[in-house]
Amino acid sequence: MARIVLHIVAVTDTRLWLLAVVSNSTPPGVIIMMIKRSVLALAAALTAVGAQAGTVSFEYGLPIVESTTEINQTGALGLFDSGLGTLTGAVIEVFGSATFVYSGTNTAAQAQTANLTSSTSLLWSTSLAALSPYLGDVISLSSTTGFQSYAVGETKSFGPIAGSGSFSDDLALILGSLQQAGGGSFNVSCQSFSGFTVQGGGGNIATTQDTQAGCGARIVYTYDDNTQVPEPGSLALVGLALVGLAARRRKV
Repeated sequence: MARIVLHIVAVTDTRLWLLAVVSNSTPPGVIIMMIKRSVLALAAALTAVGAQAGTVSFEYGLPIVESTTEINQTGALGLFDSGLGTLTGAVIEVFGSATFVYSGTNTAAQAQTANLTSSTSLLWSTSLAALSPYLGDVISLSSTTGFQSYAVGETKSFGPIAGSGSFSDDLALILGSLQQAGGGSFNVSCQSFSGFTVQGGGGNIATTQDTQAGCGARIVYTYDDNTQVPEPGSLALVGLALVGLAARRRKV
């Protein structure tokens, strides 16, 4: 029975190294027909080998720069350019930080005990409707003194005390909304809500506070780069090798 066996013995980038075995009894016409089929199969295989994974990311506000609260910041993140390949995944990451400086003064005629807490919460929104459900988490940051005693007229100062937080979400369910030909962009906004509380002290603790906050965001896309084509030289060499086998068979 006529047979031709192609063995893939190694893969390097987009090159396939092959070992071809042709039986001596194979008719030349059969060999040529099998060569055509083999080259087409190899072209498909080389294209598959050429597809490579890649990543692309966009960010704003990083590294974070803080400013006096309340803040309301907006930045742009990029959509995935579908011309780069097939989008396989996306992750959104948001970051927030705050620095607290504050003090308490006992204005009573006797000693007081009080716990001071300075805090801020960072809330997120976006212009991309499909992304909104993924930005519902709140980054809450605070600094607290614990209960401390204040002598008559005493002032206690605290800070600067820094805090930071972040969260991330897998966007695998909305990949279709995160891409378009040529790319594009969407907005992500961060807003702070700060507060100060005093526990104890009988209403006799006068306070000051200075809260700084900032935020940033990043989106990371993973994709298969299927725009690559197999090297012409790889297919040419395979084709020449198989044609050579056919020519050799004719002479035998």
